Amino acid sequence: MRLDGITLALVLSEIKKQLIPAEIVAFHQIDQYGNMLVLKNNQDYHRLFFSLRPDRMAFFISELVPLPNNTNSMFSRQLNSLLRGGRLLAIKQVNLDRIIELDLEQYHKFGPTSKYKLIIEFMGKHSNAILIDAKGSIKAVFKQVGSDINRYREIKPGIFYKSPPEPNRLNPLTVSKEQFLSMAQKADASSQPEYLWQFFASRFQGIGANSAQEIIDFLNYPSKQILSELTANQLLLLWDGFRKLTEKIIEQDIFPVLLLDKESGKPLDYSLFCPKKQPGIDYLPFDRISLCLESFYTKINQEDKKLKLYQLIQKSLNKYQKKLLEKREYLEKRSKKIEKFEHYKKEGELLKANLWNIKRGMKQITLIDYSDPTHSALTIVLDPDLSPLQNVQQLFQRYKKLASDKKGVQKQLLENQKPLKQLQEFLIELGTARNSISRLTTLYEKLIELDIIKNKRERTIKGSGQRIPTPLKFISADDWTILVGKNNRQNEYILTNLSRGNDFWLHNESRSGAHVLIKNHQNLAAPPPATLNFAARLAGYYSKVKDGETAPIVYTFRKYVRKPKDVKVGKVVYSQEKSIPVRIAYEEIEKEIKKMTAR
Repeated sequence: MRLDGITLALVLSEIKKQLIPAEIVAFHQIDQYGNMLVLKNNQDYHRLFFSLRPDRMAFFISELVPLPNNTNSMFSRQLNSLLRGGRLLAIKQVNLDRIIELDLEQYHKFGPTSKYKLIIEFMGKHSNAILIDAKGSIKAVFKQVGSDINRYREIKPGIFYKSPPEPNRLNPLTVSKEQFLSMAQKADASSQPEYLWQFFASRFQGIGANSAQEIIDFLNYPSKQILSELTANQLLLLWDGFRKLTEKIIEQDIFPVLLLDKESGKPLDYSLFCPKKQPGIDYLPFDRISLCLESFYTKINQEDKKLKLYQLIQKSLNKYQKKLLEKREYLEKRSKKIEKFEHYKKEGELLKANLWNIKRGMKQITLIDYSDPTHSALTIVLDPDLSPLQNVQQLFQRYKKLASDKKGVQKQLLENQKPLKQLQEFLIELGTARNSISRLTTLYEKLIELDIIKNKRERTIKGSGQRIPTPLKFISADDWTILVGKNNRQNEYILTNLSRGNDFWLHNESRSGAHVLIKNHQNLAAPPPATLNFAARLAGYYSKVKDGETAPIVYTFRKYVRKPKDVKVGKVVYSQEKSIPVRIAYEEIEKEIKKMTAR
């Protein structure tokens, strides 16, 4: 995912309009590289997201990326400790480079106000996020860098921050006509011919290779236009066109477009300027750059998730197929061996009829097989340590064992055919579901139920062998954790294992349904109104309330909820409750569920 200085400049303009100034509610690390700053501005909550993944750097105001269940990374804990409850005062970009600085302030009840600066450097594999204090000392860092990795500068807590080297390039938004023409003439004089897009990408700060190509398209030049072939008048026209484009950027008169593959719907790229129409590509316009970037980022992650899920299922099915085929091969070999079991019966009957002729210690004996029309001679191997009668008994025992094994092996061969047939159906289903995350997820869950795929995340209650229920988890806009039980076992588990006396418990007063628990980590007398309203609508939504219906939801402290003796799992009685009516709108609540589902 490309991210250059121009894209960042457009995002910053949106942030300054919508978020500055803002209160810092929380900081979350979404995954290995993704980070989320939750802000409150004019009673509205906003999310500022940035990703430091080298091949997928991103920065935008988020509306879709879900919050995690918790923040366990050292970096997120340090930022929450230092910044939670503080304010975001300003945000700026360093010389149109891929470096963002957030000016932060933290008030203290006693003592002076603390000033901080969060510096986010989008630099490929060297991307980093660094928190420094007013003196420039590093307080927290996303990724520590020692002198063994970077000899120019170390990035570690406790030392002073050193800026990365400044590139010798001009700012395209402030460049003058004289500077532009002078630079173009110097490029003309160089020994090697240079394409026009290379001129923009190498001489101007904040313009990446993709943006440079788009600029050339926007100015109606061919992609392989050589700069030295332009006349003086054409250079003036080039400047005029470039100046108009930079004015559009400064005035935010840019309407980004998402490029999607027409057949598969896969995201291909995004464009800041109007791209030329190409066959096989759909163009999805956006009125805000953050919406476009988030849509692109989300779709790419969705494709990654889809591919990983497909590969996991394919690997599991191939492993299962190998297991079934090996079992069938073993059973077929066993069946061929068992087919000879009648031979032991014949030898036993011959020995039994000729006991008088057998002496202990004999290793073999040759007898006439009268059951054979040709009266052929049959040599029978004997155990010299056994008596003649014991040798007869041994042959009959082998015969009986193999005779009983034959029925079992045939039964297992028949039983093995059913999963093999089912496996072929799964492989066909996998092929048709390759481009659908919902169908792949359904197939994955089905394979877990059949125990073809082992669910590594599932744990069991110690000593009982029972699986631990996994209730739904949400993070509200106020950064409060909400748990929802979707069945009686989950409801019981929430009450008995995941709750404390001062947590808030909610339930539909008129219908059976989900138990909802708001975790009261701060031991407050009441949850924030927005959190309570969201939890109440969850209680209504997960209790089969019809769309558009108003549901009476009761809530009380967990300590006033108890389970009487000899009642069904999940059944409780409560007291000291309060009631709030909430209207259940499926479309609205489902959007919030997607947005606030915890990972």
